[in-house]
Amino acid sequence: MTRDMTDGKPILLMARFCWPMLLANVLQLLYTLADSAVVGRILGVNAFAAVGATAIPHWLVMSAVLRTSHGFSVLFAKCFGAKDTAALHRAFFTSIYLTAALGIIIGLAGIFGSRPLLGALNTPAELMNDAALYMQCLIGGMCITFIYNTSASMLRALGDSRTPLYAVIISSVLNIVLDLILVFPFGIAGVAAATLIAQVVASAYCLISLRKNGAVKGGGRAWDSDSARELLRLGIPLGLSAAAIEIGGLIVQRYINGHGTEFVAGIAAAKRMYSLLMIAAGAVEAAVATFTAQNFGAGRFDRIKQGVRSGLMLMMASFAGLAAFTLLFGRWILGLMIQSEPGRIDAVLDVGTRQLNVMVLGLPLVYILLLYRAALQGMNKPRIPALSGFFESVFRVVSVLFLTPVIGVWGIYVSDPLGWLPAAMLAAIAYGIQAQSIRKQGL
Repeated sequence: MTRDMTDGKPILLMARFCWPMLLANVLQLLYTLADSAVVGRILGVNAFAAVGATAIPHWLVMSAVLRTSHGFSVLFAKCFGAKDTAALHRAFFTSIYLTAALGIIIGLAGIFGSRPLLGALNTPAELMNDAALYMQCLIGGMCITFIYNTSASMLRALGDSRTPLYAVIISSVLNIVLDLILVFPFGIAGVAAATLIAQVVASAYCLISLRKNGAVKGGGRAWDSDSARELLRLGIPLGLSAAAIEIGGLIVQRYINGHGTEFVAGIAAAKRMYSLLMIAAGAVEAAVATFTAQNFGAGRFDRIKQGVRSGLMLMMASFAGLAAFTLLFGRWILGLMIQSEPGRIDAVLDVGTRQLNVMVLGLPLVYILLLYRAALQGMNKPRIPALSGFFESVFRVVSVLFLTPVIGVWGIYVSDPLGWLPAAMLAAIAYGIQAQSIRKQGL
């Protein structure tokens, strides 16, 4: 079901848009935790640490794919807001061709480059084989992930956040079932295969839904060079920005790997829990980007500021509850992921809990960053959000390089919040300037 967000009360429109995404994010978190529990409790701490050692390089690729798809969705939402159906068709089918081509290139790079990259990151020898196999499987299948995220982004750009929710429900259940079936005969490769099979099903569901609701019926399906240029202009800067953030994360990961298996496993567990901290923020970010882009495309510039203000209210309202929940139950949830002898598991949980608590304290910074970055994307300004990613990456690296010699591993723990601070400041200032520019022009 598509939803026009150019009329109606912004906070109500965004709340209705958010709740299916919020539930979808919770389900994604649950099956991510289930993946972790299958690996950590069935295959053990070393297998869990091996998967954790791939987290940053895998997320480098994954976040670039996600942000590129989000950039594509800005054009979809603008066309939908402007009621330009022909342009919407051209943009969508061109985006599918682009994602297929880019996904194949990324997949080949992952298959051949995973082991050398993990070696450069100082991955412990006892983790290397499992880590390389897991990473080759997931990145090798990135074409599937890319197409799924682009089709889901198209649906959300049309104001439909329910269909992606149903896709997540289907894929989550399937993923968990396949995890339990495939982990025993195939180990870590079985867990990776379960994820890819579930994403194939989710992709098919989204594409079939787009056809059924008439969003991509009719119109041209040929490659359109003008649409391709606009899609790349909006998507590539965001993808490169996300990659830059994770390149900084690779440097941080190298320092993490140098502290041993227990430290690697603890940080990996905390990073898994980080997705819990982001469930509400991710939903609001998508709502703000879609709301802003639709109203920008429709010429309803007066509504953009109202939408951003409503988004800020939703962000901060969710922060208190999520932070309290994580501080109270974070260590217990981390303990559900891993099974080992008492002394070893305590060491892992001590590291994971410290990292998690630091990230909770920095949560308002990343929420603000996501809010204003989404608004700028929706206003057709992808460069500042991209630049904020470079700021975030640089300051994370600075934290590790210059603080760890002084305060030890705490330089690693605080690297994420120290990266979020300047990036959030840049995005907020840029949004203020852009909003003032629009008002001065009388738009």
